[in-house]
Order: sequence, then structure tokens, then C-alpha cells
Amino acid sequence: MYRYWFIAFAALLLTACTAVTDEVRATVEYAFKDAEDAEMSPQKMKEFPYTSLYAQWQGDARALIVLGFVNKPNDWHFITSEKETLVLQNGRVVRTQGLKDNLLGTSNLENDPLKCLITQPADCKTQWQRNYDYKIKGKTISRSVRSEFTVHSQSPIEMPFGQVSATLVEESGTFLLTGETFINKFWLEDDGHVVKSEQHVFPDSPQLTLTQVTWIGRDYTDATTEQTPE
Repeated sequence: MYRYWFIAFAALLLTACTAVTDEVRATVEYAFKDAEDAEMSPQKMKEFPYTSLYAQWQGDARALIVLGFVNKPNDWHFITSEKETLVLQNGRVVRTQGLKDNLLGTSNLENDPLKCLITQPADCKTQWQRNYDYKIKGKTISRSVRSEFTVHSQSPIEMPFGQVSATLVEESGTFLLTGETFINKFWLEDDGHVVKSEQHVFPDSPQLTLTQVTWIGRDYTDATTEQTPE
């Protein structure tokens, strides 16, 4: 019934540190009817050989985005069907490319509490300050942000591939210049892997929700629910 956006990466990845495989470049592109949300069936998830996420800006349709390459080695570059790039570290968007406005860089990432709040809580700070560089409406601006983190109890969470147990980490942030506040939410597994997030990437902008669909190298066999493929 539905046809899916799978991405041809060749032109975008000419400067990538790690080239995307020929199989990805050769993946057939499908189109959704109208603006319906992307939805991959359980059977498609089993067959799809690449790491992918659902991405949804508040108020917009949900899209499927696919991992293009990894470098540094902690920058995970996800590519949209419109050749936009979201760069993630520890589940957080730290850089973008090809959007109407873009996040050019994020400082002090080595001290992001998302790296250690679950795996090393005794040695992990719950406050974090960093600078963001943006290009918004053609102008480059910098903003300082201070955040405090709260770890909630672990609980089951429904994912596209089934149910997993995850810990909610809530981030309360403030843009220091304007006083604007925001709440980010991250759901982490026991090893610190982020399976879902709700984040504010830009000042005074809609929320971005990222939800794991497939992740190569992680076994979710027990989490998979039996559903009838569409």
C-alpha cells in the first residue's frame, strides 16, 4: 500500500570520510502518496540492511532517514530524502547541513552528560554549558546554553520494532542571552544507547522527534512484536 523513501547518496557523500556502500547508492527510491507519515512494516524492518530513524519536526510529516556514514568516530551522519544531513553524537543533533537554517557546530561535547549519566552516574555531572553556532536567515549567530539533567526511572517504551526498556533523561535548558527555555527528552538503554529523543535544535523552533527504526549491530529479536506487514 505504501511506498518508502530510500535514499540515493552518491552526490552528497563525495567528501565523506567513509564512503557509503554501492548497495545503498543502488537502493530503489520510492515515493509516499501525498504527505502521509513514513511507516516501515515489521517485515521491511527485518529486511532493511541499514541503520535508520524516523525524523519528525513538530507539525510536519514523519520521514525515514538513513545513516550515511560515521566519522571522528562519534559523528553519525543521517541523510534525509531531500539530501539534508543531521549529525548526531550520543543521540543529540550537534550539526546540520542543507536545512533552511543550520546548526554549524556545538562546543564542549566531551562533557555532554548524555555520555555518562546512565553508564557512570557517580562520576557524571548533571549540568552542562556549551555554545552553539547557527546560520539563521542568512546570518551567523552564536548562543550559549546552560542545561540541567534529571534521570527518571526505567520503564518500557514502545518502539517501531517492539517494546524495549529505557531510562528517560530530561534536559532543562536555557539560552543565556535571551532567557528562552526548553525541555529535551532522551530515552536511553542500559548501555547508554539513545533509542528515542525529543529535542530543540534551534532557538524558538519546533521540536524534533527522532525514533530508532533499525540499528545494524544491535539485536532486538526479543523486542520484535508479531504484526501483519502492510
